[in-house]
Amino acid sequence: MENEEKIARHFMPGILKRYRALAGMSQQKLADSVGVSKGFISALEGGRSVPNLDMLVLLAAALNVRPGVLLDSMVEEAEKKLL
Repeated sequence: MENEEKIARHFMPGILKRYRALAGMSQQKLADSVGVSKGFISALEGGRSVPNLDMLVLLAAALNVRPGVLLDSMVEEAEKKLL
């Protein structure tokens, strides 16, 4: 596993949970919004899966944020922990 994927697996789950909560969405509602199963959203939030770029764009749209916001938040969290 590449370092980038390790970082995404470690930090993206919390970012997705945070923005989903801010949007007032359940895992099921988010899943329905992007056309995936609730289990897939659970896997993303559990760090068992990492969204590809297409999925990241869909997730961001459903959460009403730019994809860069999700990425920037993940990088900021990683920098806090790794530096």
